Amino acid sequence: MKKLFKYISILLVSFLLTMVVVVGVNYFNTGIKIDKKTASESRQPGPVITVMNWNIGYAGLGKDSDFVMDGGENLLPPSREIVEVNVKGINNILQTHKADFYLIQEISKPDRLNLGVDVLGDIRAALDEYSSWFTYDFSTRLVPIRWALKHGLATFAPFALDNISIIRLPNEPDRLGNIIQRQYHIQLTEFSAAGNDWALMNIHLSAFDEGGNIRVQQFEKLLEIAQAYYADGKYVIIGGDWNMQLTPTDFPHTTLEKHLLWLKTLPANSIKPGWQLVIDEKVATVRTNERPYQRGQNYTTIIDGFLVSPNVDVRSVQTLDTNFEFTDHQPTLAAFTAKP
Repeated sequence: MKKLFKYISILLVSFLLTMVVVVGVNYFNTGIKIDKKTASESRQPGPVITVMNWNIGYAGLGKDSDFVMDGGENLLPPSREIVEVNVKGINNILQTHKADFYLIQEISKPDRLNLGVDVLGDIRAALDEYSSWFTYDFSTRLVPIRWALKHGLATFAPFALDNISIIRLPNEPDRLGNIIQRQYHIQLTEFSAAGNDWALMNIHLSAFDEGGNIRVQQFEKLLEIAQAYYADGKYVIIGGDWNMQLTPTDFPHTTLEKHLLWLKTLPANSIKPGWQLVIDEKVATVRTNERPYQRGQNYTTIIDGFLVSPNVDVRSVQTLDTNFEFTDHQPTLAAFTAKP
């Protein structure tokens, strides 16, 4: 009996020490690692730069999903099979609508929210002629896949990515479970095309910060950074999920007001003269997740798109109406050139 008690005590102490280590490692896990893949092919874009921007919701927020943070009942997708179907649908759209660059938010490695599906790996395989880089905004360490969080931003480009950098944005003060802090940042890709130097930024701003105060701080910091690159002679394109309404919309819906508390209008008066928001006002880019998607029932609006510097000319912009089949956002495809 004494030996059994000693054995149980050792196990308990070992377990507690392990938990302390895991919690400590994740509490102080504030670094942002770069995961880069270089394709065997390489090409330089021409004078017209095409970019697709899309928050793919880790392939877990297709038409059949709701989400607890939006007032729904579920944290996880209905099944792994549905996640796999969503990834295939996302890949089909990416392959059908070719662009020079893809800016993707909420892309993930195998983790809890995608039920272990390697969304990043599958999309890299589908776009195998593109080089890419991935950075975590949510990342856990020493945690099994079924409980892990491993998602963030990815930029896909038609050439080897040699001039890339991470620029920090203000973080939310709150931590997930009082342990994990989301690491907000800009993915900056610099390149030359047709004799012009470009700065391409991929962003995903805060969504559930009280009053939208962190979003505004991130936005102001982003504008400051972008202005500095423009002043340095760069042609600047910012694409992403701004988590703020980019233009007033009135698409039909029956969503209750209590599910729209996250909604905030972009403070456009902070944008300097000459800078241009680039959106397709005819098609929504996001839907609410308080229930699975039904056209005309879920609230929809425009929070995804581009902001470009005064020296950039917009050739075209189109949001693809996917009926929110594979994710709770819809992709926006735009074409840009440098002004003479």
